[in-house]
Amino acid sequence: MTVSFIPAPLDEIVESVRAHVASLSSPFESFLEDHILASNHYRIVIDGAEAGFCSIHGESLITQFALVPAQRRHGQTAFWGVRRLESVQAAFVPTSDELFLSHAIDDCRQIDRQAYFFQALTDSPAPAADICLRHADMADLPLIRAGSGSFFDALESNLEQGKLYITEKSGECVGFGIIERSTLYADVASVGMYTCEEVRRTGVGTATISALIAECRRAGLRPVAGCWYYNHRSKQTLEAAGMYTHTRLLRVSY
Repeated sequence: MTVSFIPAPLDEIVESVRAHVASLSSPFESFLEDHILASNHYRIVIDGAEAGFCSIHGESLITQFALVPAQRRHGQTAFWGVRRLESVQAAFVPTSDELFLSHAIDDCRQIDRQAYFFQALTDSPAPAADICLRHADMADLPLIRAGSGSFFDALESNLEQGKLYITEKSGECVGFGIIERSTLYADVASVGMYTCEEVRRTGVGTATISALIAECRRAGLRPVAGCWYYNHRSKQTLEAAGMYTHTRLLRVSY
């Protein structure tokens, strides 16, 4: 049996990637998606037949591994080949991806819990009545920069694309929100927030997430979110806003 890995631009495999992620038991959010999009991608060919794809971020981190059903009996051999590509040392694996997870944990050195991935309950709480969420524009750039520091990556670009929001209470800015539409999922968007320091632990973060969830649903999008596994306050905020997690992101090291 011959397993080949053929470098491919994302455009060449994107429809297969979209079909694969849509088949998973739960969606992942922008942290993992950004790593996938920035990866080097490969078509997997077994004995001349198209078998699947894989992706490697920063030459060392596997971010995707998928095989078509007819080729899954060759999964261990194919994954061992992926581990020998570039300078692989680890894999980012969502627990919703059973095939990837099963092969990733074979013969691994260490498994670390990286992040929680969240979805919104169908009956998540309504936004607080005294909280107003409004779209941010370029005129809000100084306000966001002063209030959130370096929290938001690519601040100007996010503003130009209409991703950022201002949370106001009694006419005063108390926080910021972001909605990032997925590239890989047709109907998913990641939500996130930053609360101004002077009003933290007063419910502003929860209210911001609730308002972002409502905004996603008005646009016909499924809201998802994520947080570092050990960020307990973020986890509590997301849960208070009606989000739940049954998916983890693992870092599997070799």
